[in-house]
Amino acid sequence: MIIFNDKSLIIRLGKNSDLKEIKNIDESLKITINKNEQTQKYNSLKQAIKNKNLIISSTKSTIIGYLWYEYLWGYIPFISLIRIHKSYHRKGIGEKMIKFLERKMKKMNVERILSSTEVENSIAIKFHQNIGFKECGYFELSQWEPNRELFFEKLLTD
Repeated sequence: MIIFNDKSLIIRLGKNSDLKEIKNIDESLKITINKNEQTQKYNSLKQAIKNKNLIISSTKSTIIGYLWYEYLWGYIPFISLIRIHKSYHRKGIGEKMIKFLERKMKKMNVERILSSTEVENSIAIKFHQNIGFKECGYFELSQWEPNRELFFEKLLTD
């Protein structure tokens, strides 16, 4: 399903053939995780693709971003990751992927979407606020840096 196509950007659901380019996006952002975590992540992404919970942004030839969401308690969508290739930051791509997710959730009569970011990530906090998310709490992890994750909620009632 393509919801947005302006001849330069396509937003669609993910497929297994996207996984290699997703790895390239993570590398462009210098995201490093150990081998075990990497295996777990890509196995989870394969499941997200199967469940239609991975949204891809691409040009005609290259994947430039992805949004991965899961469900808390089985019914509240939670955005696990939004990643955009470093070369495409600040171009509205993250917002367009979230709008894609919002339309999908509204069709399913979902009332809200949750998301989160590290409390130190002021750019991501401002991004969430600018597109209508409101802070709704945080949690702290022991033996993890950074250890405080800030949560956001966006109501889909309008």
